[in-house]
Amino acid sequence: MADYQEHLAEFSKRGIDVIAASSETKEEAEETIAKLGLSYPVAYGIDPAAFAELTGAFFADDDDDRYLHATGFILRPDQTVDIAVYSTGAIGRLEVEDSLNLMKFRLKE
Repeated sequence: MADYQEHLAEFSKRGIDVIAASSETKEEAEETIAKLGLSYPVAYGIDPAAFAELTGAFFADDDDDRYLHATGFILRPDQTVDIAVYSTGAIGRLEVEDSLNLMKFRLKE
């Protein structure tokens, strides 16, 4: 999330929004936002099971710990999915440089 914040101006100058969603509580999300200095929108309180059902994200339900594995989407201007990256563990993220390179390619820069 912090790496997207560091490159936010590069997305903004192309008219591209960055948005995050989390299953964290409001308080936890506010802590994350403050810790990482995020200025883009971060939705919170996402139900992990419902989000997984809706998007195909990988969902872990380990005893009392319910969480989503990292999932990233790049949407086209018509709001359909262009790229989706699903992680099943601690690695496998939609990296900011890959996202920017795709945007440059799509915009024929």
